[in-house]
Amino acid sequence: MNVIDVLGDDGLLAQNISGFVPREQQIIMAEKIVEVIDQQDVLIAEAGTGTGKTFAYLVPALISGKKVIVSTGTKTLQDQLFTKDIPRLLTAMSLKIKARLLKGRNNYLCLHRYHKAALMPISRFPENKALFKHLRQWIYDTSLGEVSEFVDQVENRLLLANLTSTPENCLGSECDHYQDCFVYKARRKALDADLLVINHHLLFADMAIKQGGFGELLPNADLIVLDESHQVPEIAGRFFTHLFSSRQCKELLNDLLTEAGEVDAAFAAISEPHEHFKRALRDALLVMSQMPERESTRRLFQTPVVIEAFDLLMHQANTLLSALEPLVVQSTGLQNGYVRLAAMIDLLEDMRQQSDPAYVYWFEAREKYFALHKSPLDVADPLSEFRATMDAAWVLTSATLAVDQSFAHFQSQTGFEPAQTLLLDSPFDYQSQALMLLPKNLPEPNDFHFNQRMFEYLQPLIEQATGGVFMLFTSHRSLQMAASHFRQVSDRPLFVQGQADRNQMLEDFRAAGNGLLLGAASFWEGVDVSGTSLSCVIIDKLPFAHPGEPVLKARIEHINKHGGKAFYDLQIPKAIISLKQGAGRLIRGVDDRGVLVICDRRIISKSYGNRFLNSLPDMPVTHELDSAIRFMTQSTASNGH
Repeated sequence: MNVIDVLGDDGLLAQNISGFVPREQQIIMAEKIVEVIDQQDVLIAEAGTGTGKTFAYLVPALISGKKVIVSTGTKTLQDQLFTKDIPRLLTAMSLKIKARLLKGRNNYLCLHRYHKAALMPISRFPENKALFKHLRQWIYDTSLGEVSEFVDQVENRLLLANLTSTPENCLGSECDHYQDCFVYKARRKALDADLLVINHHLLFADMAIKQGGFGELLPNADLIVLDESHQVPEIAGRFFTHLFSSRQCKELLNDLLTEAGEVDAAFAAISEPHEHFKRALRDALLVMSQMPERESTRRLFQTPVVIEAFDLLMHQANTLLSALEPLVVQSTGLQNGYVRLAAMIDLLEDMRQQSDPAYVYWFEAREKYFALHKSPLDVADPLSEFRATMDAAWVLTSATLAVDQSFAHFQSQTGFEPAQTLLLDSPFDYQSQALMLLPKNLPEPNDFHFNQRMFEYLQPLIEQATGGVFMLFTSHRSLQMAASHFRQVSDRPLFVQGQADRNQMLEDFRAAGNGLLLGAASFWEGVDVSGTSLSCVIIDKLPFAHPGEPVLKARIEHINKHGGKAFYDLQIPKAIISLKQGAGRLIRGVDDRGVLVICDRRIISKSYGNRFLNSLPDMPVTHELDSAIRFMTQSTASNGH
């Protein structure tokens, strides 16, 4: 069986899947992947919307007969692959293979923590009684043990922390419930999979564990496919970040109390130092709540009141550690608590010293929460090291990887060099399906009157749009201003991010057919509204990340200090990838038509604007509002409405 046998005009998919249309770009990508598998090489492929990249990588993976891991950007995409795409392909291709799905441990009920919680007052709270009664039988009936099976019955989401485990509090093979553990059952099944579907969070958790020299979560594979690869630098950065937080401290204190209650005299031995540590944590929280929300920790540990609070926290943590030491032989749970506390003390000391030049140290502080972070300046090195240990072919793909037709930025960020690259345009006809409106007469985006003028300018376009309208914002403040403006002047059904569940909001928006949806970051990607439900996408500003954000600020300083130009080497490429994601919401199907509006005049007035325009699909451009309105009304006529 070869690629053409499956994806060609007379192929198995054309014969067996109704509505399947062979696409040249899909076949080119699939054949390239066959080559990469044979050569055990690396392929970085941008596949424009509508290419059919999922089948383009799954078909060569399946016909290769090799062991394959597919990693996706989200759990939603992971479920779609496993429950829809893979079964359809296997049926159409008459293949029988072992496909498995594996999620992170917080998706599975932890039997150890469930049994502890069932004995605690939390299980007798009126709002939790029905759930615990249901779980008593459920743990015997469920085959997967996934919390998604009962999550709708959980009124207080904080309860989930008592029912699931983290890498820190898992007792591993020392646990009394190890043989029945849902996490380990899922991992044991995953080890013999021919095709394993995971998500990036799990992949990088595995990387981080291997980096520390511990055992493996994931089996070895001959081919690793990373879908939605544009997310890789950010997710990898989060997983290679070390964290010390007030929440970790509270969870540890709670776990120690629970475990000590089951060991003779243990509670008496630790109760006093436990209470002192708890008070010192409360003091640290109070001090941190007076600090800025997010900032480098450079000056933090030069502030006398902060030094004093963390000296006390460190002292009380060490006192509690000493009290725990003689108890570790009596209980696996207390031994786990001792190891966790020792690691937290070491990390806190490192955070205060800030001595590793390869990392940026920063903090976030809110009224009842603080976290100290140690984030890598660069994830390319740890990613390269990890890749070197894997004897596999790699395919990294997304609709948005290239900047100005080049993969250099993505490769320098991820360390996937050298690699074969492939840039496939969307098969959609943007020349006739889309129009880009770039207004010339709006104020500069930092002008005080920008938002108000933009809303007034867009009013006629929004009112005459034939289908739904997306307005995508770079800040929540602008989004709220738009909400209050359009509530007063528009009769369209209004959907505002944050006022309802995201998925429900999208369902309602599709059903409305003529809604106005106002969204920020999470609506720029992974949102699929096809057909007349969406005929216009409006982007307020070029999505430059805030340069004051601590990690970005440190990376900017690092690049500039080493002879680079961070604005051109980092900030512009990041903004281009985000803009491509936002613009990609518009044309999702072969019959879609619509207008893309970018209200930021810098795209035409600044020299770097061409890099943005060259990175977007090639579509006609107008600067006239009337032309955009005309295109919209024509599209209605041509669609027969």
